Amino acid sequence: MKKILTLLLTATLIFSACGGGKSNVSSEDEPYFYTYKTSEFTIAAPDTWDTQTAFTSDYPDSLRVAFKNNIKESDFVANVTVIREDNKNDFTNFDYSQEKLDSHSDSLLNFKLLSQEEVKLYVGSSESSTYLNTFQGKNTSSGPTLEFMQVNLTKGSHAWTVTATYMPEEDDFVIERMDKMLKSFALR
Repeated sequence: MKKILTLLLTATLIFSACGGGKSNVSSEDEPYFYTYKTSEFTIAAPDTWDTQTAFTSDYPDSLRVAFKNNIKESDFVANVTVIREDNKNDFTNFDYSQEKLDSHSDSLLNFKLLSQEEVKLYVGSSESSTYLNTFQGKNTSSGPTLEFMQVNLTKGSHAWTVTATYMPEEDDFVIERMDKMLKSFALR
């Protein structure tokens, strides 16, 4: 449970800008986004958001990249994180998604599942179904209520979690951008 809380707290931290692997790919359908690529995954990211790929020892080793909205309208800044963990139980996408949801239910105060949508993401060249879970809760009793959108994919011995974290009153435009990011995530 401490590990899950640490990962969620990581998602709620304010990240500073840092370099990343960008491919300036945009089209008429996807203006203002670029494709962030690694040897393991790709994700569409807003071209104005900050990207961080290097982290201090305060962050878990499983954190691969963090994207942060560069417009700060409150003490909290909307962000998206990509985490890779070991898939020790050989979970399917759906099983891993449910496992993470159960962990969040146990670790977040005032946990509430807001929605669960089946989505298709890519693993290699094949579509793979998983859940996009939207939920809310508090990391600490004195902290703000946050909302989270999360997708999970598994491939071989690894399980991936992509989490968007934001304030419930976040601008709809920003939430739509994070939704697009999560739905664009693909494993190579």
